Amino acid sequence: MVNATNLKQLNLSGCSSLVELSSSIGNATNLNELNLNVAFKRLLKAGGPSDQHQHEIFPDILTNIRLLKLTGTAIEEIPSSVSTLSRFHELHILYITKLHLSDKRIQEIPPSVKELSRLKELEIKGCTKLVSLPQLPESLRFLNAENCESLERLDCSFQKGKFTGLYFTNCFKLNQEARDLIIIKLTSSCENVILPGEKVPPQFTYKATGSSLSIKLSGIEKPFPASMKFQACLMLVKKGDFEVVNADRNLLGLDYSITEKQNGVNVMCSSENMDLSTRLKKHLLIFQCEEKKLPRLSNLSSELVFEFQVNVKKFEIEECGIRILPKSL
Repeated sequence: MVNATNLKQLNLSGCSSLVELSSSIGNATNLNELNLNVAFKRLLKAGGPSDQHQHEIFPDILTNIRLLKLTGTAIEEIPSSVSTLSRFHELHILYITKLHLSDKRIQEIPPSVKELSRLKELEIKGCTKLVSLPQLPESLRFLNAENCESLERLDCSFQKGKFTGLYFTNCFKLNQEARDLIIIKLTSSCENVILPGEKVPPQFTYKATGSSLSIKLSGIEKPFPASMKFQACLMLVKKGDFEVVNADRNLLGLDYSITEKQNGVNVMCSSENMDLSTRLKKHLLIFQCEEKKLPRLSNLSSELVFEFQVNVKKFEIEECGIRILPKSL
């Protein structure tokens, strides 16, 4: 490869015993198509001793690449640095588990994304021209669409699976159909949800102004189940103008407690951490109170008090809500 400066296409598909690319491939400065389908059990950095930096191969040696085929390789994650490849146009990969896209020029996610049958995490932060999301793979467990300011539609059904997170921070153009899909259909099967909103949705049976509320258990059949699953919704607002140390990120710590009102016994205390934009306006934070931390309630319990607190001064809880989830969820 030392003298292959004019090489434009290289086909190594099927070379399953290949474990690394020679650093001399960097001399192929005109290489624009590389086929590595079913070529690697391990992919090493060019000339490197281990596979811990496997992703660095992209910016190091493929500066003019236009087409890259990686189906059937050991690669499971494409780094964001691939966006620095100015001529990069087409990528073939089926077994990827994480896909992070962050580019203001992105206007569309191709429908073929649903064919990524092992994709678990999709991050499309800052894709400000993206208007809609296509059908996504059933394997997906986490979606972060923060600051997709033009996002209006979710042309996807999310029919199967439980999500660890669905983040639509600053997606103020989401239409009502998209909001209904998130709130009505998805929140019950998702651990954490963030989306713009100015009031707690009606699906949350118990609501109150401020950061605390109580729910009466008289309508729940006794004896209580071995564990009860609660979901909370907080309407979070930014207070005034605060000087922000980090203008982009803010780790929000959220503490909550549940107390039996009759005897003052603290049923549980827990906390959540969410990575939020400091530009956050009015948003809904929806999360599940961890079922594994909820002990069996006393049959004498008649009322529970929920209290919430955020540890960032610039944010406050304007309204809160609770709903009891079916045991099967």
